[in-house]
Amino acid sequence: MLFKQKTEGESHWHALTDLTVALLSLFVLAFVAMATLKEQKAEDLTRTEEEVLSCQEEMRKLASERNALLSQSLKSSIEKGLIALENGNIQIQASLLFPLNGADLTAEGKTVIQGIAKGLLDAIDTNDVIMVSGFTDDTPVKSDTYTNWNLSSERAVTVVKTLIAQGFPADRLFAAGFGEFHPKYPNDTEEHRRLNRRVEIGVTPINKSDVGTK
Repeated sequence: MLFKQKTEGESHWHALTDLTVALLSLFVLAFVAMATLKEQKAEDLTRTEEEVLSCQEEMRKLASERNALLSQSLKSSIEKGLIALENGNIQIQASLLFPLNGADLTAEGKTVIQGIAKGLLDAIDTNDVIMVSGFTDDTPVKSDTYTNWNLSSERAVTVVKTLIAQGFPADRLFAAGFGEFHPKYPNDTEEHRRLNRRVEIGVTPINKSDVGTK
């Protein structure tokens, strides 16, 4: 009888020991799994950051090369002071292109845009698109229905139409009007207001495969 009780006690002890070992093993496995998952996530994050940095560096390289090509292809207009190239954006004073409060190109304005069209076609990649942006100063337009938004947008559209007429692909162009809301300088002097009245032409890379069709 005594022997039987001892055996049962030992059995309970072994069972408890086995359970403890099993739980400990599960804990170790869970810890290892969590550590491995954390390490994998860290590696994935590092790889993602490296890919982003690599992509950014490639974009900077392409932008630098494109700017160099633009500088060369637009050299004549830049040297004549007709346009300026700032951070890859072509800057043109509205007074050179349009009459005051008007959205139709002057004869000189047409010549300037025609020269820019040729320079852009020579310099940009087939996956690049052109954004034409119009800006005004803060002087209100004397109309209840026609605002600086309208004026800046119409000027941008006019430039886009002229670029298309010069052979630029229509599907690689878009226009935007910003009115007086993005001035380069405070609208505190007539000179600053003149400089704020401008058109900017920027180059943006785009993957056409990502663009849906109607």
